[in-house]
Amino acid sequence: MAISHLTLRQAVVDGANFLVRVGAISMSHHGNFSVRVPHTDTILLTATSSFDNMKPENLALLDLEGRLLEGEINPTNAEIVHMHAVVYKQRPETGAVVHTHSTYATSFALASRSISCSYEALVRADMTDGVPLARYGPRGSASSVTNIAAALASAKNTKAVLLENHGVLAFGSDPAAAAKANLIVEEAAQMAIYAEVLGGAKAIPSEMLKATVDRRDQFAQAGTQRA
Repeated sequence: MAISHLTLRQAVVDGANFLVRVGAISMSHHGNFSVRVPHTDTILLTATSSFDNMKPENLALLDLEGRLLEGEINPTNAEIVHMHAVVYKQRPETGAVVHTHSTYATSFALASRSISCSYEALVRADMTDGVPLARYGPRGSASSVTNIAAALASAKNTKAVLLENHGVLAFGSDPAAAAKANLIVEEAAQMAIYAEVLGGAKAIPSEMLKATVDRRDQFAQAGTQRA
């Protein structure tokens, strides 16, 4: 059965509300969120610039070339359509993309630093390449989009990209997964910043990355244990 647009819209609202609730967002609650309409080259994108009081109708339908097909979109969010579209094009398995200015991850972006894989949650979230840095380009511009594509190409095993001097772009199979990726990146950034006073975060040894993933998968395949 095809997923209705209303269901997709509500999933985006739920994902945005989750990020506000857990605090993985800037004080202004600025952000934008999109979800791919399954089996199409169209996306539903938030048409307003804040996650506050978002409603299912506050999303516009666009194609991956940026053409508005249904609804309306404000100038601020119209700027970033291609920032979302490039992720869907580069990673066709992606079902949703979220952009925030979450405080700790954005601090790395402002410092022109990627996030290394020092936090085990990154490994368990299939981000064994850490979070790469996309070099600066004006918001949503051709240069910005090109730099995002380059960052994605440089790190096959990631679910997020830091946007230099700007923020973070996270993605996943659906809005809940994209929101969770944003949260894990924010946690990793926060802990890495705190670790600086202790000499800096240490990357997980490369030979242990597969072992960590294998252990996760082993227990996942066994399923819930009951006595």
